[in-house]
Amino acid sequence: MGQKFIITAVFLINISFCQGQNHFRSGIFLHHSTGGCIWGPNGSNTSVPLEIDEYNALHGYTGTDAVTMNEEWWAPGDNEWVTQHAFFEDPNPVTGIGYYLPGNKIIVIKTCFPASAMSEAGQPTDTLSPEMKTVYNYKWHWRHIIEVMRQHPENFFVIWTNAPLEPNSTNPSEAFLSHWFCTWAKDTLAQGLDLQTGVFPSNVYVFDFFHKLTGPNGMMLAYYAAGPGDSHPNAAATALVAPQFVSEIFNNSIAYENITGLPVLIHNFNYLTASPNPCSKETWVAFEILNDEDVELTLVNIMGKKVLTLLDGYCKKGRYVYALSSSGLADGIYLLAIHSGTDRNTLRLIVQNP
Repeated sequence: MGQKFIITAVFLINISFCQGQNHFRSGIFLHHSTGGCIWGPNGSNTSVPLEIDEYNALHGYTGTDAVTMNEEWWAPGDNEWVTQHAFFEDPNPVTGIGYYLPGNKIIVIKTCFPASAMSEAGQPTDTLSPEMKTVYNYKWHWRHIIEVMRQHPENFFVIWTNAPLEPNSTNPSEAFLSHWFCTWAKDTLAQGLDLQTGVFPSNVYVFDFFHKLTGPNGMMLAYYAAGPGDSHPNAAATALVAPQFVSEIFNNSIAYENITGLPVLIHNFNYLTASPNPCSKETWVAFEILNDEDVELTLVNIMGKKVLTLLDGYCKKGRYVYALSSSGLADGIYLLAIHSGTDRNTLRLIVQNP
């Protein structure tokens, strides 16, 4: 049954929660000036708090079901990826990420636009100078940050890609390197295709801020800059990004909320992946099972309602691939769910039809 599909094998993470721990609707946004601009109103007619009110009204969320977000100027010195790396690996519950974990189910982090002043592609020896702004070092920082996030499934994390630089504040090389890194973060790392990181944790979401404000050359569009020589986002940028900030973060945190009560075991499923993801028209869903067993593969929406069944039957151990057409599916976030007996795994799938 099915078609053989060659893919690098990765292993799933075992997470389980008690009832009452899986409400991911409140959190904190740790930022510098760029994040403060997006928080708004920044001269615009909206802001993240206003968009949160709209989101709650649209979904009928009230009381303890309502989504909320606080913000804080997070500034332990500079605001670079090397700083975030050290912050997440700091075991001190006062000076490290542990300070924020207990009181915030959602934690949003970012850097400011100086992080986009990148120097070169880099090489392994760059890690001896962690402050170097190379693609190699940035990937190294992110992999370590993501691994710490993975270890805290009781929290949902959002990590922004770089804040871009406007044309008068950068050059083609810097802009290309930042574009390269941010594309890797969203299209490789977040899709579970980075061989060093493997399966991307379900409790982490990459918010691709960089590509929301840039043109094809990787430079911030002048229309969104505060002015020549000033890469702070302006009112137009706030109006564009604030609604996306709210919808992307809470759509994904609530999707994670809907799966946290389900155990994920490692002894029968080796991987579950979909490519391309986001899906436009069609995606290929691949998985491997390690034992002969009945298997069900379904697509559910973020409210946990089954949309369709791709597979429901007995399977021999091995690798399988199925074509999933997005025709007839509304744009949005879905979960691919595979289970057999007590074993279960889920994969977030984004549908963006043309």
